[in-house]
Amino acid sequence: MHAVRPLGVSIALAAILGSTVTFAPAASATPAGCGDLSKGSLCIKGGKVGKTDSFTWRVRYVRHQGGEIKVKLGSQRKNSDITAWELWFGTKKTRNGVVELRRKHEINKDECIRGVMEYKSKVYVTKWRCP
Repeated sequence: MHAVRPLGVSIALAAILGSTVTFAPAASATPAGCGDLSKGSLCIKGGKVGKTDSFTWRVRYVRHQGGEIKVKLGSQRKNSDITAWELWFGTKKTRNGVVELRRKHEINKDECIRGVMEYKSKVYVTKWRCP
């Protein structure tokens, strides 16, 4: 499991960028589109990047340690004009350490996508999947 960015670096970066910016520590990427977080893994599956169409995207969090938690899951998309915008799929509690939500939405052929999770006002993300 890879460590998440040190807190001191995150705080310094947030201070530089201004108080209105929320820093989202990126999860480490794996070939399957998942990222390792300190207590689990976050994945985005489904769809196809590089093609304009409507696909079902699945965002899944697997908690390897600790009790059951309630998280908000969704995705973010970006292209050369838009940095990122969030589409929340919903909020759900883990069951046996696992939670997954899915939603069908369009992606354009020039867009990247990543999974996002919010827990206790902190946002966690996977690496971008790009064409």
